[in-house]
Amino acid sequence: MAAPLQRRRRGLLAAATAAVATVPLLIAVPGTAHAATTCKANGPTYTVNTAGALQTYRMQTPLTGSFYSGPTSIGTGWQTYGRVIAGPGGDFYAAKPSGLFYAHHNGTVWDVQPKQISNSFGYLANAADRDQASVDRLGRFWVVDNAGILRAYKYNRTTDTWDNAGRSLAHDSGWNRYNLITAADAGVIYGRAASDGKLYRSRFDHTSQRWIERHVLVSGSDWRQFKSISSNGGDTLVATQATTGEAFYYRFDEATDTWPVNRYEAGSSGWDNFREVAAAPDNCAIGGSFTPANPVLTQESHTPTAVTQVTGGSLEFAYTDNIGRLVHGRMPDPSDVNNVSWTTVSGSEAFTGRPALGEHADGRVSLTGHNISSSVWQRNQVAKSSADWGAWTNQAGAMKYHPITAKTPSGLLTQFAADASGKPWYRILTAANGEFRGWMPLAGTGFADSFTAVTVRNGIQLFGRNASGVLSTALFADDGTLSAWTPIGAQAIGGTPSVIVYPGFRLRIFAKDGNGKIVTTSQSTEGGPYGTWSQVGDLTAAGSPSAVISPSTGLTEVVARGTDGFIHDIGETTQGSGTWRPWRSGSHATATDPTTVTYTNSTGPTWAYVFRTADNQTWIYATSSMTTGARKAAGAGEAPVFEGRRLAGPK
Repeated sequence: MAAPLQRRRRGLLAAATAAVATVPLLIAVPGTAHAATTCKANGPTYTVNTAGALQTYRMQTPLTGSFYSGPTSIGTGWQTYGRVIAGPGGDFYAAKPSGLFYAHHNGTVWDVQPKQISNSFGYLANAADRDQASVDRLGRFWVVDNAGILRAYKYNRTTDTWDNAGRSLAHDSGWNRYNLITAADAGVIYGRAASDGKLYRSRFDHTSQRWIERHVLVSGSDWRQFKSISSNGGDTLVATQATTGEAFYYRFDEATDTWPVNRYEAGSSGWDNFREVAAAPDNCAIGGSFTPANPVLTQESHTPTAVTQVTGGSLEFAYTDNIGRLVHGRMPDPSDVNNVSWTTVSGSEAFTGRPALGEHADGRVSLTGHNISSSVWQRNQVAKSSADWGAWTNQAGAMKYHPITAKTPSGLLTQFAADASGKPWYRILTAANGEFRGWMPLAGTGFADSFTAVTVRNGIQLFGRNASGVLSTALFADDGTLSAWTPIGAQAIGGTPSVIVYPGFRLRIFAKDGNGKIVTTSQSTEGGPYGTWSQVGDLTAAGSPSAVISPSTGLTEVVARGTDGFIHDIGETTQGSGTWRPWRSGSHATATDPTTVTYTNSTGPTWAYVFRTADNQTWIYATSSMTTGARKAAGAGEAPVFEGRRLAGPK
């Protein structure tokens, strides 16, 4: 018996799920190639009559539509199932309250009699839930679970097992807006709106886990007039009229956004009497591929370390070393820098670039890395403060630029990355502590590096630069909408900018210009325009800056790696002045750009910066607890005094 799938039976979930964000309607991704639909003659559509006979009807010209011939009976006893779905190549899936069954007809006989393959999906036998599943041309079993999450499973008849051990990613949420879904080609899903019966079309590329289009209105008519809607593949639909009983045939053309075949009567009255109408989903096919090529990534050396403090109090570290290992570190007590545990969490995989750390609402740490294959991989801490990690999830994406993780004001972790064309994509949790949905496109193109993101009052403020170095910004909202990208002046920058958030959600940006000088610009009001870019001191930097607001003084502080290979720091002379002390050189050479972090230890709120040396030793330079008076007496003035410590390395 195959391993049972995760149980998702309606009415049996232990707790209600949190409300999911409203999902915007999306149009097709620009530049997607469309190819013609092809069909095989005499493709089957199956029915189950009131006596339980499984019958085959055939259509001679399914590309244009023709009247059904038949029927021919191929089985009996199918009235015992509450739902019967046809799959490709003679596959059949049938639901009873006890679970899901599989059978196979080879065109002549049943070489696989109905057998139970899962104790899940029994809810599909219920009249209210039977239309929440469909099988596509490639045999993926699409289902909307009780939380409105769309998932896809794949049963392997040869091995009698489910792919991926019977687990499915949460490809999307909010699909409980539909009272019926139909798979009309590989990854092409139609949904009938429960509220008004309008028909929407979505296309998901399973290899890249990208939504090519999502919730696109293709018919404003009320499709609730139909008792059932199934598909022969190739964007065809077979719809049985609930009152007059005809079988109507449709075909949509995504290239022209039209219906070349529209309400063709393929069967006369009486089809409403069938218990089931299930078209074979592999009779027609849409040509072409919607899978993007994987961009070629290089193994980067001495990339910066990610560091954050989580609600449990620990400092979390993550970096990718020069041979592709992804290393995680944890300092349980930030007051005890000698107690750090390091774990290489990449296994046999190779990663590149700076990883991303985040924290779920329940306190679990989320770790995201960019696999050298260009896929984005993510894993979660098993439980808050646990030393154990869950399994890696390959989130694919085919992304050229490294992913980042940010959090919406409502607490949903969200990942952002750009593909080979510089187009931005995102994936967001289905709900607090939930799973990441598939990649969804955002407006914009031509971005040439990883994004920077900060949480603000009404969303996540994104920053990205193009190939010319011009920085633009846009506001991402919880519901997935994005404001227009706005250039922040004509200043060309390099590397990754650093952004701080002042009280009142005013932002200040620091970046390195083309001459290696650190430049800055800021807002005077929340959401307002940015001022003129200005230079911060005279340092010539070799890398990107990292900025922070000191918790103890309220001064803006900046650190950067100079061309001399040392960390330099600078800060404001007074709060909010934009007037800077001279740059000051540190005493330790670094191979990486520094990363600042604010955190709380036994002495109170403080900040530090973290870097690694050429041999990947991690150092933390924390601000001293010395009072302002003591700093001045020591000749430091308002400048922070740092205490540097080398952290014990991975074993």
